Amino acid sequence: MITLYGIKTCGSVKKAITLLDKHSIPFDFIDLKTHSLQDSLIQSWIKQKGIAIVLNNKGTTYKKLKKEGIITDEQTDIKAQISLLKQYPLLLKRPIITAPNTLIIGYDESGILELIQTYQNQRF
Repeated sequence: MITLYGIKTCGSVKKAITLLDKHSIPFDFIDLKTHSLQDSLIQSWIKQKGIAIVLNNKGTTYKKLKKEGIITDEQTDIKAQISLLKQYPLLLKRPIITAPNTLIIGYDESGILELIQTYQNQRF
């Protein structure tokens, strides 16, 4: 099963949804504004891709929290990173797409198309 994590108003999330819908690929949508993520899930994403990929440091939430001193360059402890991402889920780069043996973070059209092809060939 494919799961897409994001927010409905995000342009990158909308593009990913459109691409999946265009190819009639079913997926579960998890709204980061209304759904609390488990620490273990966030930790697995960080371990697989690294905090630099998982953290959306270009968004307004990041800039606001950085300006307020909530985010500092010294936050390298994974537990602190997970806590911050859990408390402020809009700090996660979007969309996040998961499927068996697949993790796509951020809009990656070629990665999504590869996932679509895998899904069409195998049906998870």
